[in-house]
Amino acid sequence: MLKMSKFPAWLSPLCLVIVFFATLITEWSGYQPPAMLAVSMLLLFTFVEWKQLDLTAKIIAMIATGLTLTLLILSQVSFYQLAMLSGSVAFFAFFLIALSLLKEAASSSRSVNLTGLALLQQQPVRRYALLTFSSHLLGILMSVGAINLLGSMIQRSLDDNKDTVDARINSARERRMTLAVLRGFCSIPLWAPTTVTITVLVTTIPDLQWIDIMPYGLYLTLALLFFGIWLDYIQAPKYLSHLVPTISNNLSDLKVSFPILIVVIALAVVSSFLIFVTTLRPISAVLVSAAIISTAWIFSQYRHEYNKVSALRLTVKRFTTDIFVRLPLQRSEIVFFAGSVLIGRLLLIVLDLEWIAQQLAHMDISAALILILSSWIIFIAALLYINPMISVTLIAGALSQLPGVENMPVTIALVMMVTWAVVIGSSPITTSVRIGAKLTGISPFQLGIKWNGLYSALVLLVLDVFILIML
Repeated sequence: MLKMSKFPAWLSPLCLVIVFFATLITEWSGYQPPAMLAVSMLLLFTFVEWKQLDLTAKIIAMIATGLTLTLLILSQVSFYQLAMLSGSVAFFAFFLIALSLLKEAASSSRSVNLTGLALLQQQPVRRYALLTFSSHLLGILMSVGAINLLGSMIQRSLDDNKDTVDARINSARERRMTLAVLRGFCSIPLWAPTTVTITVLVTTIPDLQWIDIMPYGLYLTLALLFFGIWLDYIQAPKYLSHLVPTISNNLSDLKVSFPILIVVIALAVVSSFLIFVTTLRPISAVLVSAAIISTAWIFSQYRHEYNKVSALRLTVKRFTTDIFVRLPLQRSEIVFFAGSVLIGRLLLIVLDLEWIAQQLAHMDISAALILILSSWIIFIAALLYINPMISVTLIAGALSQLPGVENMPVTIALVMMVTWAVVIGSSPITTSVRIGAKLTGISPFQLGIKWNGLYSALVLLVLDVFILIML
């Protein structure tokens, strides 16, 4: 006999719908009560879905709850401060819900499927380069939605070829294409002003402006992208070359991706419009645009085969009977990231950055060694499940007050940016690695450490050498 849930099936999806619209109201108006409602719904969602959460999400949820209660009991935080944190916590659920709509639209797109097949017909190094630059450019507009979009495209194209291509070839392609997407996306924090990385640094390091670091960031971006292309070429499994089927290697095959280009352009236009005519933050405008464009994309897919009325009816039906029901499938990701943000915000309230700076000053070591140690501490902390938003904020804030280092804000920022870029491509706790791993059907540890670990370590070692030479 099947064990029936004590909660109705519609409760969890409804909680997430309320979270989405309540957070949107807060983002649009700056009014906090809807964000508090969103957090309440997020707590109810967590309670309803608790048995289905993975172990990592449960641990983060328990730590966040325990830390909150402890700080309240010790009077280290107030209920007012917790209320003000509601928007930040709810935003990450809003973030994942909006991007899931883009994935849903991509999953049924014929153009996505054909583009994936066309990429498989490209010479491997060219395929990697096309994917890594596409991921970088799409990621600026779609954030991790780019990983959803390109990852879905890769998986669908590989599935369509599994009966005609040797399994070892398909496995090698999956690994190389997934790493191309991940590395392209993870280089965005090196320069893009809409990333949380830049926001954290310019608000943490005194006298630092985005324009100060942007030129250097662009150089570093190109260096990392081309380094990834070179490493992919070096690591290519050449012993399998005799099993590779004949490919056209014709760039004109990629004309099937024009509909995706239209989606990207539409997303950029709608996002720009919302940024200029509303009070939404750039990242919020992109997420709202993603929901709008995803809906239009699904409608256009039905419109190819049906009239407008039927297409509209089918679109509504898909949202109400399919997408709505599937929203809770992201339960572990939603709880994990909301909990991580809460932990980070609480620690920023109670930790004393000035004391940390004083402790570093007592060590009396060179500026170069301080920066190198700081970089590796952030990297190792991420492997120990400490969110880089926490570690980078604390360390960058301390370094900006440390004698001998405080007068080099651009250098501090660049070291933090490169380290952040490495962390989000290797640490199993980061959004990019977790989403990429879920799409690929492997664990975040396998994707971030086993597959991308060498690349990450080499980038950090090159950064160390560069710091020693320059300082």
